[in-house]
Amino acid sequence: MAGKKDIKIDADRTREQLEQDLRDLSDTVEKFLKSSAEDTSEHMTQLRAEAGSTLEEIKQRLASYGEDFKHRLQAGGDELRERSRDAIDCADTYVHENPWRGIGIAAAAGVFVGLLLGRR
Repeated sequence: MAGKKDIKIDADRTREQLEQDLRDLSDTVEKFLKSSAEDTSEHMTQLRAEAGSTLEEIKQRLASYGEDFKHRLQAGGDELRERSRDAIDCADTYVHENPWRGIGIAAAAGVFVGLLLGRR
């Protein structure tokens, strides 16, 4: 089973590969636009203009996607922290109101974990 660290590493590799692919594509299109500048036919001039504007639109869109993703990720982290705090507060309240049940649950969890570790 893949751990959280493995998933994060895979996501980072995928993101880095996507960024590199997009940079390569952008470089290739820019080289094409520069190399085709010598052809002055009306059709090529129009194609160069369209390709250039499309390339700029894509660059701007990708930059906004990156910012949007960053904000969503940050908001998700904030929500996760808030839910974790709520769960911890709930557990703390329960244990303070029912100390013997809390001790029993902790003991049962300890036995269970001990059995699992003892099987190795």
